[in-house]
Amino acid sequence: MTGSPRIFRLIESSLVVLFFVQAVRVVFAVLLGLVNAALDAGQINPLLINAHLFLGVAFALAWFSPRARSVLPEILSWSAILVAVARVFVSFNSPLVQLYAALAVIGVGGGYLAMLLRANYRTWLSALVAGLVLDQLSRAWDTYDLSLRVWFDLPVGDAVLRVPWLGIQIALSLLVVVVSRLARRSARQEPYEPAFLTVWGGMAFGAFLAMETIVLSMPAVVARWAAIPYVGLVPWMLLATGLPLVPAVRRLVGEALSVFDEWLRGWVWLLSFLLVIAVGNRLNGTIAAAALIVAQFMAVLALWWIPAPPDPSEVEQVGPSVSLGLLVFFVLTVAYSLVFEYARAFVWLRGQGVVIILLASALLGLARLFWREQDPWLEKPAVPRGVAMAFVSFAVVFGLILAAFEPDSGPQPFPDTVRIATYNINGGYDAEGVFQLELAARTIEASLADIVVLQEVDAGRPLSYGVDEVQFLARRLDMYQVFWPTVEQLRGIAVLSRWPLTDHRGALLTAEGEQIGAVYTLVQGGDSDPSLAVLGAQLAPGGEEKRLEQMAVLLDLLGDASPAVLAADLAAPPDDVVYQQLINAGFVDPDRVLGIEHGFTTPAYRPTARHDYVLVRGLVPLDARQVDSVASDHRLVVVEAGWP
Repeated sequence: MTGSPRIFRLIESSLVVLFFVQAVRVVFAVLLGLVNAALDAGQINPLLINAHLFLGVAFALAWFSPRARSVLPEILSWSAILVAVARVFVSFNSPLVQLYAALAVIGVGGGYLAMLLRANYRTWLSALVAGLVLDQLSRAWDTYDLSLRVWFDLPVGDAVLRVPWLGIQIALSLLVVVVSRLARRSARQEPYEPAFLTVWGGMAFGAFLAMETIVLSMPAVVARWAAIPYVGLVPWMLLATGLPLVPAVRRLVGEALSVFDEWLRGWVWLLSFLLVIAVGNRLNGTIAAAALIVAQFMAVLALWWIPAPPDPSEVEQVGPSVSLGLLVFFVLTVAYSLVFEYARAFVWLRGQGVVIILLASALLGLARLFWREQDPWLEKPAVPRGVAMAFVSFAVVFGLILAAFEPDSGPQPFPDTVRIATYNINGGYDAEGVFQLELAARTIEASLADIVVLQEVDAGRPLSYGVDEVQFLARRLDMYQVFWPTVEQLRGIAVLSRWPLTDHRGALLTAEGEQIGAVYTLVQGGDSDPSLAVLGAQLAPGGEEKRLEQMAVLLDLLGDASPAVLAADLAAPPDDVVYQQLINAGFVDPDRVLGIEHGFTTPAYRPTARHDYVLVRGLVPLDARQVDSVASDHRLVVVEAGWP
């Protein structure tokens, strides 16, 4: 086995996998956004139809990828170059350009993966794992993929350097071009180790991609599932992803399973895999986190059982199986995403996210059930010894550095006045369906708020580009955070604060549509300062009885705490029964005290209704205003209040 020819191909293919995963994230976010718009409008947008047709074409390209050994090196090289060029356009700040460029990356990238499997399955396996590790690193800082931003802020001492991402992406794409041509020149020395991909193998491959992009390769999602801090989880998830690259680790696992009868080993593996997924989903804390880390390790190890040894008696079907796998990937991801949209048209999907995850897990685990004459975990490595361990070590250390973060401000005394804001960020989207999370962050900055309650905040679902919006905003604004999930642990209510937050708890509120909720927390100032109780909530429209039930839960959470703030999207104007009862319960509306009329908050552009409120108790309202921003379909409302 030799070094440079395989290393060139491995660098090329790892970056192609990275670009492929990033493009998938863009396409799913845009398509799911179009589906949401169609559900809201009750009609199908032509763009939605065209995008799905092009996606079908992209999936089908792998079916027709070349098979002849003599043409594979050249076609692989040009495919990698096309992926690299298209990937540059994914970084353009235009949703349509991003969408169609990402579709090109998926189409050509899928064909590339099919051809690579036909040429060298060991490189195929290593590239998939290395690409996933690189993808995790690109999101390790604040969960928002650096490559999907116009720029990113790089701390340099006491200053912040704003780095344009497009230039970095062009450099990465040029690297792919260079190593692709070097790999092509060295193709005669590159090992030729083809593999087949059965129909079941293709389905397992699609399930693997779904599991990775929905949960297991998403440290932020794992952290929310387990209800533990994101910071400490990142290096462990990187380790779980990268360790299977190390031959000694694979060999150890293979030998450990040898204590079971040969026909039992696959079943033990499959049932164990399903068990750790269920534990990670249903429990909280360290046990859940450990289970999901093990699940990621097992999922990546299962990759080695997906390619099948060539069989002269069977027709080679790598291309069709890859296309089938991409289709399975699409179906599983869309089904999981619709769990969050059950309020509109899919009521039967309510609470069924874990069922879809377990289905994907079962499809992936099935690959381990098929007998192999030689255990894939015991085969020789794809790269020189030591390279895999060095790569994994670098990834873990670099991930730890990127993830390590705490707000600069420790416990400090409250100032004479405090600014509290409420902001329904609509999952990071504006009223036109464009992802505007960075603009939302700038809106909060412009408000000068010290404490911000967020409604409709996502924490890692595909529709929101896999971004944990609470984590992103907390880091972007250097604030503490509390999150209370209401839907599938990845959508809910959050509180950001310049001071530490303690004693947080929450509750779900009765609603006919999407599940809503409320979160309570205490803001801690200096040692001699009183705690400020903050209650954030989102209510839903409905009859008077249901509205009063929702209000009763709010008052029960808050109790008689004072000073206290209620920051909420009440989904109703001031003549609503909930607003009136809250005023009767001792809350003060700053707009009423300060003589501010109307104070409309929605829609964000030329608002016509007031739904967003900051009500105070035990504080003196001094000012109330809005930030004129279209980052969401609601405006941010901020109130400045003094201590009594």
